[in-house]
Amino acid sequence: MLKKLLLSLCALLSVFAAAVFLCPDDAPFVMKASAATEAQLRAKQANLEKEQANIKSKISKLESNQADAQTQVTALNELISNLQAQINTANEKIAVQEAEISDIQKDIDAKEAEIEASYERFKQRVRSMYISGDITGGLELLLTTDGFDEYLSTSTYIQKMSEHDDAIISALTEDKEGFLAQKAEVEEKKADIEDEKSRLSAKKEELDEKKAEADSLLSQIAADKAALQEEQIKIDKEMAKARAAMDAIVNAAAANSKDTDYVGGTWRWPAPGYNRVSSKFGWRSWSNSYHKGIDVAAPMGANIIASNAGKVVTSSFNAGGYGNYVIIDHGGGYLTVYGHLSRRSVSVGQQVSRGQVIGLCGSTGRSTGPHLHFEIRVNGSAQNPLNYL
Repeated sequence: MLKKLLLSLCALLSVFAAAVFLCPDDAPFVMKASAATEAQLRAKQANLEKEQANIKSKISKLESNQADAQTQVTALNELISNLQAQINTANEKIAVQEAEISDIQKDIDAKEAEIEASYERFKQRVRSMYISGDITGGLELLLTTDGFDEYLSTSTYIQKMSEHDDAIISALTEDKEGFLAQKAEVEEKKADIEDEKSRLSAKKEELDEKKAEADSLLSQIAADKAALQEEQIKIDKEMAKARAAMDAIVNAAAANSKDTDYVGGTWRWPAPGYNRVSSKFGWRSWSNSYHKGIDVAAPMGANIIASNAGKVVTSSFNAGGYGNYVIIDHGGGYLTVYGHLSRRSVSVGQQVSRGQVIGLCGSTGRSTGPHLHFEIRVNGSAQNPLNYL
């Protein structure tokens, strides 16, 4: 729809511009295109400006969404970073616990080896004593010893050897059980840490998914914004063509103005009581455009006056984004242009005096707020109004 609108506007502008330049020099400066063509031009340009405002609104909304999404991504990144730090800490603790478990297991293995060695020594000693005949049954020991005292002595010795070995093995076994209990405690701590790590990892995975969604949203917003900006560029180009048509109007008026004498006199400030210039004449880097007049900040409905005496040659709407605008011919090639009016108080062909109210300040056309766009043209060339006022 936008493409059709632009093509239609281009065609209408061509007809409109041709009509301006083909009008006779002695005819009053009014648009000579047919009423239908003029109405179509105004309607198409109004639609174009409406589409442009719609695009700007969409871009503004996208930028707001983009800022919100970026804030969300930043917050998620911080949460993910904190969780990753906690996971790293958990991994470090697990590594410490695993090292401790490994050391305890080495102690357990060593105790088991000692127990096994002690037990083997005990078995070897008993085996050797049995083979050598040092160990016999109780009756045989009683009959082979010289008296009861020797029997008791030998029996006690064997018993003490057995008790000694039992004590060693019992002590080693007790140490082993202590290490096993310590290992179980450390493994329990490790299990707790691993549970916490699993919880953190699950939370991080959830946040990673949310961040991926937010990143995807940012990418989509950027793509949508780029597409809208492309449309905006196309509209801006067509608006530039519309402004060129406005220049054609002014140039044609200037050509007619050359044949009359300049009224002379002092130029008056066009917005009495409101002297602040909100946008100066000349190149504007922020919008990459050349400003052919000055913008005077004034409230809605403030009186706008003729800067000098002359004849109203145009009182119309919407050409070049000026909204309601008036052009006054002051003779000798001098013209003044008053744009963005909320109301026009003069008509084509009307003679106006210096200081006469010709309309009210407004924000029609391509405007971001109430102000007067004021131009002075000499032989069609835009001049800095501040050099005349």
